[in-house]
Parts: sequence; structure tokens; C-alpha cells
Amino acid sequence: MKKWICVAAVSLFATASFAEERHFACVAASDGSEVRVSRAAAGESGTIETKDMTGDVLVLKGIGNLTFLYMAGEDVMTMVVHDDLSFDLSVKGPRARTDRGTCEETGD
Repeated sequence: MKKWICVAAVSLFATASFAEERHFACVAASDGSEVRVSRAAAGESGTIETKDMTGDVLVLKGIGNLTFLYMAGEDVMTMVVHDDLSFDLSVKGPRARTDRGTCEETGD
């Protein structure tokens, strides 16, 4: 039992240390368009900015990635930025599409 309490405590402190503000500028491989995403210091909120839209996102920390989830109207966009700074994008709804590309972490 003590072992699991220690593991839980270490996990909690490790998670808290990752709650930092981060900004990414990402370029799509298909057409060179840019997507900017950021994660607030709070950890579960952020923003997204493209040439067509700007909005608030839910940010989920995974193992080796950050997932940015944006919902507006009938569109749901999921963007996963991996630790190697590659990304995968999936848009569901009337403007459905998928894409991938590379990101650069910025200091914005």
C-alpha cells in the first residue's frame, strides 16, 4: 500500500512540474498553412489561431504529446503535438480534413 501512495505522490508532483505555458507554431505538410497553438500555465486551457479562426481550446497532456481540442458549431478539431514536434490534425464536420506537419516551440 505504501508503494502505491508513493507512486501517486510522485506522479502528482511530476504532473505539476509540467504545468507550464507553451507555444507552438506549426506548418502543415499539405499546403504550408500555419497553425499556432498555446497551452496556458494552468495546464488544461489554451488557444488556437489559424488564418480562418481563433479560439479557446481544451489541452490534454498525454504520454509524449499534448492534445489540443477545439469545438465550434459543427466543427471539432483535434491537434496532437508530439514530443518530437511533429503534429497530426483531424477536423470533423462540414470542413472535414486531416493533415500533419512539423512544429517549432516559440517563446511567445
